[in-house]
Amino acid sequence: MKNMGNIYQHGGNIYEIKQKKQASVLDFSANINPLGIPPRINKVLNERLKDLVHYPDTKARRLIAALARYWRVKEENVLVGNGSTELIYLILNAFEPDKVILPAPSFTEYERAARISGSQVRFIQMLESEGFCLNFDSINNCDMLFICNPNNPTGNLVVNSRADIGNIHAKRIIIDEAFMDFVPDEKIYTFILEAVCSKKIIVLRTLTKFFALPGLRVGYLIAHKDIIRILKEYQMPWSVNVLAQAAAEQCLSEDAFIQRSKQLIAKERAFLYERFARIRELKPYLSAANFLLVKIKDKRLTSTCLKERLFGKSILIRDCANFRGLNKQFIRVAVRTHKENMQLAQAIEECV
Repeated sequence: MKNMGNIYQHGGNIYEIKQKKQASVLDFSANINPLGIPPRINKVLNERLKDLVHYPDTKARRLIAALARYWRVKEENVLVGNGSTELIYLILNAFEPDKVILPAPSFTEYERAARISGSQVRFIQMLESEGFCLNFDSINNCDMLFICNPNNPTGNLVVNSRADIGNIHAKRIIIDEAFMDFVPDEKIYTFILEAVCSKKIIVLRTLTKFFALPGLRVGYLIAHKDIIRILKEYQMPWSVNVLAQAAAEQCLSEDAFIQRSKQLIAKERAFLYERFARIRELKPYLSAANFLLVKIKDKRLTSTCLKERLFGKSILIRDCANFRGLNKQFIRVAVRTHKENMQLAQAIEECV
């Protein structure tokens, strides 16, 4: 059985890395927009430093109003939190589901949050031979189902049809769209409008991936007004700080940055996929997100070994051995700038 502590480890732990390696490291383990923070965000943050002497607006009124305008929904359908991870725990704490179904492989915090809430957890394996697709027929009566769409770490859209969601036998379906911003035609695939009308669906979103703000911790969910009302009763006050609220509000008006980011990711994702596909020892999987899942076909080389070799070249990748449903033959790499992606490809060619 896998060590439970290892199961819940994530990429992007630069603090631990700095202890091991003094030189700078090129981080492909965290799926963050390679363009970095939108330039105007720095100005907004500097202007709001004076407000650190005050408590943040516990209702996040300006940000919620901006999110409602952005998605053309009502403010009563929006709730913000300290990153989408806080909202995952909040949902489970508020509803205390007896039975939770989790696809595997997927984001590990669903499992940890469900176990902490005392839920019974059942996994549905998404098979490599089937392209890591979700078998909706295997989902029977449960209190809560978590779906990551696009899925982490596989990168694929596991829900393509709105009819699929309607046929699922679950009291509540949590659709985590943390990486949906990177999908060029995201409005075709997002379930935000369904969530507003249905007490069955809750959509999770985050601003930290696409706008490179993981250190500020800001996410939101969109749901039926009655769901929002219940969740507010359980949420801690002041969960989103002053700077996070201000930065997130500004992000929503960064139209040029949004388009530039989508174009860069689409182009560089295709480049990395094609480059890895030419390496005999590797098998990349098609992705709709800003990262690629890659299988190591050479059984003599493990994901841990490849990670260590690349770390010796000051490059950090995500070892996927701790994901349920995967093993030591899988790695995940973020899509970064062309220069950085070239460095990664060349380094991997030297290491396999």
